[in-house]
Amino acid sequence: MGIDLRGVSKLKRVVRHHSASPNPYIKLLVKLYKFLAKRTNSKFNKLVYQRLLKSRNNRAPISLSRVAVVLKRRTHFTKKSQAAPIAVIVGDVLDDVRMSRIPALRVCALRFSRAARQSITAAGGECLTFDQLAMIAPTGKNTLLLRGRKSGRESVKHFGAAGKPGSHAKPYGNNRGKEVSRGRRAGRAYKTKAFRHV
Repeated sequence: MGIDLRGVSKLKRVVRHHSASPNPYIKLLVKLYKFLAKRTNSKFNKLVYQRLLKSRNNRAPISLSRVAVVLKRRTHFTKKSQAAPIAVIVGDVLDDVRMSRIPALRVCALRFSRAARQSITAAGGECLTFDQLAMIAPTGKNTLLLRGRKSGRESVKHFGAAGKPGSHAKPYGNNRGKEVSRGRRAGRAYKTKAFRHV
């Protein structure tokens, strides 16, 4: 007698085993770091391999100022003889116009914005690719793996019910007077103080 398996076809298998990106460079990097993760007993290579497989929403960008602040904090605790670690970001590095002075950084990322690349090189730093990093640090020694905030996207600010008491969701409308109609009338789920922009 067989066993009646219910709802098996509906099970979601969400662990990725290949990149969905059409970019051939990312596909080659996936192959490279999959090989390194198998051949070296390095947790760093396994993490980079896992992050290379992720979707773009899960590869959030990071600003240059955040990289500089974290590296400054990290190098404060390292020995004087030891070189500053290489910042590794499986994602994009963007420039920050609020930073007037940037220290000399060694940064490895999937992509640099034009302004970020200019800022790093002008400060005497170095922009590395992941294939270059595999030659410099095949096990990830003296590297610092960073990533940006996933909740930094504009769309996350709109999650929730805008106008509901206690909610901080950003409304899509630009005229706030129109956003209060739901709570003001009877039988509209909740009451809130009327706000009319005049």
